[in-house]
Amino acid sequence: MYLRNLKIQNIKLIRDMVLPFSNKDAPRMWTVLVGENGLCKTSILQAIALAALGADSANGFQEIIPSLPDRRRKGSTVTVEAEFQFTPRHVDRRKYPGIVSEVKPPRLKSCIRIQPGWSLFQGESSYLYVNSGEISVAGESLTENSPQHQDPLKEARGKSLPFWFVGGYGTSRTLPLPFSSDRIATPALERLASLFDRGRIVGTGFADLLKTKLIKPYARILQHALLDQDGTLPRIDRLELRGKGGVKSAKQLVESHRFEFRAGAERIRVPATWLSQGYQATISWIADLIGQMFWDAEEEIDLEKMEGLVLIDELYLHLHPLWQSGLVRALKKTFPRIQFVITTHSPMLLPGVEKGEIIHLKLDAGGNVVYEFGQESPSLLTGSQIYEEFFGIARLYPADVGEALYKYGYIASNPNRSVADEVEMQRHLSTLKQAGVEPGLDPVERNSTVSGNDRDINHLISCIYED
Repeated sequence: MYLRNLKIQNIKLIRDMVLPFSNKDAPRMWTVLVGENGLCKTSILQAIALAALGADSANGFQEIIPSLPDRRRKGSTVTVEAEFQFTPRHVDRRKYPGIVSEVKPPRLKSCIRIQPGWSLFQGESSYLYVNSGEISVAGESLTENSPQHQDPLKEARGKSLPFWFVGGYGTSRTLPLPFSSDRIATPALERLASLFDRGRIVGTGFADLLKTKLIKPYARILQHALLDQDGTLPRIDRLELRGKGGVKSAKQLVESHRFEFRAGAERIRVPATWLSQGYQATISWIADLIGQMFWDAEEEIDLEKMEGLVLIDELYLHLHPLWQSGLVRALKKTFPRIQFVITTHSPMLLPGVEKGEIIHLKLDAGGNVVYEFGQESPSLLTGSQIYEEFFGIARLYPADVGEALYKYGYIASNPNRSVADEVEMQRHLSTLKQAGVEPGLDPVERNSTVSGNDRDINHLISCIYED
């Protein structure tokens, strides 16, 4: 299940926004939302999740309703409309509620509303016309612009139909302690719960939940996802799956000494629970995603065949900038058929992203959130250029003292500096002295042929210090 378009009205600071998630009639596989705090990045992820669930299942997260409406427009209806598509892959396994026959997988429209004063989501979903042929729904042929209203999402989520996959990960992605359970009650909700700050992700706990025949394949596929691509788990060279009968439980997977960690020339084998927060968080959400895919398909599924929509809030959390810079490229290779929509405040996550994959959120003159696509490809920019282009930081030195030191050194080393330059140099020197910083550079002798005289300079400098 892939996202094609999203329309949001009256959510927080979003008055009326339409976001495209496809390129040339194909889903855009990566979208990165950037913008200052408070510009609704997380709310956009949650809106996508709610639309993908459908109104009935979305009410499993009804506690979020009071926080969504735009407080500037009392009495307005919150609306989320999303268009999804399916691919021909898994067509023999995927069911489309209400469809008798189909020429190709249909598109799906989902609408979610919150009426003023209501504490429940309302809405419906329907199939859309497919250009290359008609779809027969309960004996009735669909034509262009004639959606039907049987609400297929309601049945798909109610029956937990496979290959309608949407998952989400909020900012809490700790490695869970091993636990036992014989079932996941509501998969569609539980795989999105952390995006709404509810509960914990299952993560490596799937080694306890999956059928016995799937535990070893799950551990093996997890090993490939974590270690095959440089940049996914830096300095982890090996995940040992053999020994003592191999991995048979979540406890063995995370508490046994199975992760081989590189420390200089040494190799140290440690449990996952001994690794840093960045390692644990990355292992946790990737293990959860693979486990959810196995659970959804009820069979082993290779990484390159995994399809669906995955939403991640602040992917960069707990990761060193050097790790961040290679993570997106690694994930693109590991999960080539998964559509990711993520948020970030980190410039160093962007080098793996193309300009058409970045949505930059801003405020317009009326205080409403609007967006524009990135105009430059981060892979071609320096770190400073990324800061300026996508995060609005144009100064070489974010701190005034650092900038003063740079400018002082530049002017002080120029023998042809003018009277105005001399005054500016002394102003920067004053800033440095007030901050207790010694510039470590005496000005070179000024060229006597430069216009202006020392009396003028000394007068101006004295004025600076008097101020």
